[in-house]
Amino acid sequence: MPERLRTRASLAGLPLSAAPWLAAGYLASYLLVGGALFAVATAAFLGGVVLSQFTVTVPLIICSVWVIRGCAQVERGRAALVDRPIPYRYSEVTEPGLPAHIRTRCADPAFTRDCAYLILLFPPLLVLDLFALVVWLGALGCLTLPLWYPAIGVSGVMAEDGMFGWLHTLPGALALALAALVLLPFAARLLLVTARLHLTVAQAVLRPPGDPLAEAKGVLDRPGPLSAVPGGRRTGIPTEPTENRETHETNTGRAG
Repeated sequence: MPERLRTRASLAGLPLSAAPWLAAGYLASYLLVGGALFAVATAAFLGGVVLSQFTVTVPLIICSVWVIRGCAQVERGRAALVDRPIPYRYSEVTEPGLPAHIRTRCADPAFTRDCAYLILLFPPLLVLDLFALVVWLGALGCLTLPLWYPAIGVSGVMAEDGMFGWLHTLPGALALALAALVLLPFAARLLLVTARLHLTVAQAVLRPPGDPLAEAKGVLDRPGPLSAVPGGRRTGIPTEPTENRETHETNTGRAG
């Protein structure tokens, strides 16, 4: 679970804790920053596709790749609002020459994931974040309605004889505020769940893939019978020398 989204508050006390407010800041910043990154990354991606058709503009493809990588770095750093920044790892260029540089950068799986997150996942994440924020801000607005209900315009359906004319009265504003007070903890919970889901998607797409052999490598790196480290410590107890002046470790049969 993200560090800053952890809370020990009960459901009733959840709106008073810091977690839903941090979640709201994380989601609200995506509406602004994510929209700008989507526009820049889309323009860079389409520009790179168009420029790839012309040999004279091939060096500019690298610029578009770096622009998209920079946008992904901004999104990785934005995760620090609720958790640690998302780690990253890109493929290193091992061959000389511009064609090899372009081939390595464009075929890098990390670059593909950057494009997927910044461009393809932006619409669903935007809708998800916007829905949670509308519910949260709507509950807060209704909760404070008794303070500003006289400012509601009296026209059309808001007229005194209209459908929502009761909102222009103090009893109506108090009734709606009471309903919002009951629903506010659930809106805070929805906000936290949405922020955690968004961050989980960002981490799953933008962070380096895990090494499936990491556990096996850890076993080989530790001292023991399977140690791959030269001179690894042996845990067996040597026996008495034999006629060939060799010693053997208990239960291993290895000659010393």
